[in-house]
Amino acid sequence: MDLRQLEYFLRVAQRGNISLAAAELNITQPTLTKSIRLLEDELGVKLLERLPRGVALTDVGLRLLRHAEAVHVQVKDASREIASLRSGTFGVVAIGAGPAWLRRNLPQAVAEVLKQHPGIQLRVEGGFDEALFRALRDGELDFVVAELPSPEDRRDVEVIPLTADNLGVVCRAGHPLARRRRIPMRDLLPFPWVMPPRMTRAHRRFDALFVAHDLPPPTSSLETGSLAFLINVLLHSDALTFTVSKSLSTREGKDLVMLDVPDLTVRREAGIVIRRGGWLSPAAQHVADALKAICATEPEN
Repeated sequence: MDLRQLEYFLRVAQRGNISLAAAELNITQPTLTKSIRLLEDELGVKLLERLPRGVALTDVGLRLLRHAEAVHVQVKDASREIASLRSGTFGVVAIGAGPAWLRRNLPQAVAEVLKQHPGIQLRVEGGFDEALFRALRDGELDFVVAELPSPEDRRDVEVIPLTADNLGVVCRAGHPLARRRRIPMRDLLPFPWVMPPRMTRAHRRFDALFVAHDLPPPTSSLETGSLAFLINVLLHSDALTFTVSKSLSTREGKDLVMLDVPDLTVRREAGIVIRRGGWLSPAAQHVADALKAICATEPEN
């Protein structure tokens, strides 16, 4: 088994179609088919099930896919590290950031690093946890700053905790519920909700908390991936949302409050997530160090 065979197998597994994979690899379909068959013969197992339209991985193929993905990322890391050492340059640092991080801490860290190291090139991708962690595992990002994955989801990543805050119900300061204490979850149901997309971890956790208390999860009047837009809707309505308390410390969130809803307030940790055993370039390490320094000065929330 060699790297080229693994790369060919990985592309077929990703596309589910040998013709498409061959076109992307710029080789002929017979060449790709032969490579896969040689790999199967060498391993003594069947990796693909041939279907009328495409292919599907066998159980053994799924296991090999996990290793092929890891090797692919490690080879990319090795190439980048050697290129950096050879050229003496920083290269481009690719950072993934959750919505709240795009408005606090990360901009300060980036500004400080660019000031101290003018030669650094940075690329920041905003998004939600699932997409960011997928890009990290695929080697498209150097690290992610977001809510830390649960312990059972850390098999292939390492975490550096930076901060802790609460997830809870947030609204404008003049909201009818803003002055109440220990609000029952049922009293929230009549109000409209503006929420992050349903596939996000925060939204799934929100729904699960209502179900756990034998209440129907509220239907969102609006779903948006833009935290700035969500905050502006809150400021101009009696809508509620479920978000992090640190959003209130941003410029846009200064006129928002977190309601006292004990059954709908969750403590969570956030920080830096990197690939387990992955390589952080000196430039990426500069950004990570700047984030650590900034977060260390924050008061407990």
